Amino acid sequence: MDEEYPVLAAQVVGAHGVGGNVRLRLVGADPAAAARSLQAGLAVRLVRPDAGARRDLTLTSLRRQGAPKGAWLAHFREITDRTAAEEIVGWSVRIPEAARAPLPEGEYYVDELVGLEVVTDAGRSLGQLADVLHSPANDVYETDRGVLIPAVAAFILGIDRAAGRITVRDVPGLADEP
Repeated sequence: MDEEYPVLAAQVVGAHGVGGNVRLRLVGADPAAAARSLQAGLAVRLVRPDAGARRDLTLTSLRRQGAPKGAWLAHFREITDRTAAEEIVGWSVRIPEAARAPLPEGEYYVDELVGLEVVTDAGRSLGQLADVLHSPANDVYETDRGVLIPAVAAFILGIDRAAGRITVRDVPGLADEP
């Protein structure tokens, strides 16, 4: 993990126009929160996934194009033409922890939850949270044992980041018995 820029905020998905603008896919269930984190003047780090190459850049603008599922267009001071923009397609955009926009009480960024132990209210371990799947109705938590849990109040009883634990309601059929 990059200690200076630990937060994955976006992915560069394409070049836009001839002036160096790029299209971004903001990461997470709440693109608005990611957009609030990506403010003009912010120092970001782009990381190429295949080779681990890095580039430190300065974000100069971010705007939404189209709605409701429109692209996010960004410009970085150091990317001045289409050729340079095309070179960073596929790279991830990482930001410092301090730049992350705060979320309302009871909401979490995915990376704050991944790795927490998932246990039932009966004390049965379901494994560690491996991923959060985003679906139209609600998010779904997936453990490293392949257990899928709807991320709704009927199932999620509590999240205690300090204890490293997510407590879920133990219902028949939730997971195969060990």
